[in-house]
Amino acid sequence: MDTKELQEIVNPIYSTAKGTILTLAAGGDADAQALFPYIGLEEMNTNRKNLPPEIQRCYVIAQEARYEINNCASLGNQADIIVDLPSGYSPRGFRAAAKGKQYFGLDLPVVIDVMNEAVSKIMTPEQLVHTRYRAADATNYDSLKAALRDVKGELCIITEGLLGYFSEPELNSFCDAIHQLLTEYGGCWITSDSNIIQIYGLTFETLLKGDKNAFLSRMKGMASSMADVDFYKNSIFTHGPAGAKAFLNDCGFTVKAESVCNYLPDLRNVNQEEMAALRKAYQQMEIWTMKAEKKEEVSVPRDLPFSVETSIKDNIFSVSIQGRLDTITAPELLFCFQNAGENFETIRVNAKNMTYISSAGLRVLLMMYKSLKNKDNFILMNASPEILEIFELTGFDQLLMSHK
Repeated sequence: MDTKELQEIVNPIYSTAKGTILTLAAGGDADAQALFPYIGLEEMNTNRKNLPPEIQRCYVIAQEARYEINNCASLGNQADIIVDLPSGYSPRGFRAAAKGKQYFGLDLPVVIDVMNEAVSKIMTPEQLVHTRYRAADATNYDSLKAALRDVKGELCIITEGLLGYFSEPELNSFCDAIHQLLTEYGGCWITSDSNIIQIYGLTFETLLKGDKNAFLSRMKGMASSMADVDFYKNSIFTHGPAGAKAFLNDCGFTVKAESVCNYLPDLRNVNQEEMAALRKAYQQMEIWTMKAEKKEEVSVPRDLPFSVETSIKDNIFSVSIQGRLDTITAPELLFCFQNAGENFETIRVNAKNMTYISSAGLRVLLMMYKSLKNKDNFILMNASPEILEIFELTGFDQLLMSHK
């Protein structure tokens, strides 16, 4: 199994980004249409064709609205450096280059490899001067800092569709990383993630007079199935807008809330009457611009370099993990496990030097756990209180922990 396949298994959420480029291309976005042949959308395109035309139209209109709202908010910001996190297969880099802004698209390696190849064939030399696509783990400050290694100036960090994927520990780690970046570089973080998912249900309700909650539920179910993630289970979504803002305040951010309609241009695929109705419906949704407040300095130990050491003895597969087991490093653990063969009955994971684990890392441990005939023979050893807390918050302690 090659590196790309390992990355896809560990990080299935990347597949949902394909839906965005597919829908934007279907709506007539020229940049998305230029990227379309390079993304590998055949299966998704076939599945989408099974939807009734009127439903497809609602998806297209809602996706265009969401994309344009985030474009207007980020590209209209005074900062000259746009950090798109995650960039997915979005054509936003074309828009940023046209505005003369520096664009950094950050995402998983499996996405970035595709985008770098695509833009090298599509973008003009002038556009390429303004754009960079680099791999990074959104929850890891050091990873983000490395991806922005040659940046000078204030940042406008835009997150579109990211926050709903995070577990609570991942959200905390992400907010800490973003706060540290903004403290160093200056600038702001813009997101409409707290309620932008409503745009699909509201579009359906406005244009087809349908049940928006049923439509939204169906859409969430499709996305959850593709990404193998239980969406919207963290503090941005579980306590309402006021609770989300309080959480962000506690993380050291000031929050400026505006209606998304402040950034909504006229859309391509609707008439004037429909556009007026959509503006009225969307008025309830907010987009937030956040800046980092000074907060008490906390000494945070640097993460140990990532490493995996394995051995097999007496039918026991032993693995010792050092550093962060996250979206970037989890494929290495999966590679080691898959190449160990099947000549063992017990798995013993030494987490003494593991400093963090993300949903990608948990997914690999779950694969290892499920491989055993006797699930009691999966043993997690020496995990720190911080690692154990992540297991407990995500519910994995009930499934695969027999720690000693």
